Amino acid sequence: MVEDFPMNERTTDAAQTGVPLPEQPGRSYTPGASEQDRAMTSTEAGRLAGRPAASREPLSRAERLHLTVLAGAFALVAAMFGAGAIALNNLSGQILGLRAEMRQEIGGLRAEMREEIGQLSDRMDQLSDRMDQFSDRLTRVETLVETHLVPVSNVRDPVGP
Repeated sequence: MVEDFPMNERTTDAAQTGVPLPEQPGRSYTPGASEQDRAMTSTEAGRLAGRPAASREPLSRAERLHLTVLAGAFALVAAMFGAGAIALNNLSGQILGLRAEMRQEIGGLRAEMREEIGQLSDRMDQLSDRMDQFSDRLTRVETLVETHLVPVSNVRDPVGP
């Protein structure tokens, strides 16, 4: 025998449980601004984290070892960055010192080169004066040769033949 159970008929005698409506019709189901801004208590934080707030488990030996290694690695990296910064600072100081020395050296070389160019210019002026003197002497010699040493028969008549 198959019993028919109507769809709307209750099968249990348990009391009906329901969510009560808010007493105030204007009240919201979400927390207000003042409730959102308040600090979370340690109990709430523990409940949200999945464990009670009062029980703080001590770190295991492996976790402490990991933390120690991480702290050591962090300290090593920080020391390396510090050493690199110091080395960079020293190197930049040395470069600035070399740059100043090079400027002084170049300035000295320029002054020396200007002096030598001035001396060379003076020598060129002296050479030019000597060339002028030589040219004057050569002109006098040519005039002397033409007037005294050339026979009169070979001299051309300025009027023509």
